[in-house]
Amino acid sequence: NIHSAFHSGQYQNVIEFDTTALSPENQLPAQILKLRAQIALGQTDAALAEPAIEEDTPDLSAVKALALQSAGKTDAALQLAQELAENYSDNNTVQVLAGTVLQAQGLGEEALALLAKHQGNLEA
Repeated sequence: NIHSAFHSGQYQNVIEFDTTALSPENQLPAQILKLRAQIALGQTDAALAEPAIEEDTPDLSAVKALALQSAGKTDAALQLAQELAENYSDNNTVQVLAGTVLQAQGLGEEALALLAKHQGNLEA
């Protein structure tokens, strides 16, 4: 339900979604969707302030790159997106979010090269 709400633009519903009953393997994807919803609503400062965004996982680092891009911190966003693309190009979240940052920075060819590495990732 949270995935459908995100992709249909119901960002506030995503943020308010109770994820406590989700299985452990669904906790991270739900957290990513909640952070992306905050970014989509222009709440980039709130997303960047989330302690989880500092966790050392490629998925959350990709969200951080997107948040930095949305906050106008384009140099930091580009550096992080390029690092992620180089080191975690097989990660679905990295493909989509780092690819988005690369495209926003005018690096469409790099973004397409990253997205082309997907394996059945519909969002990519």
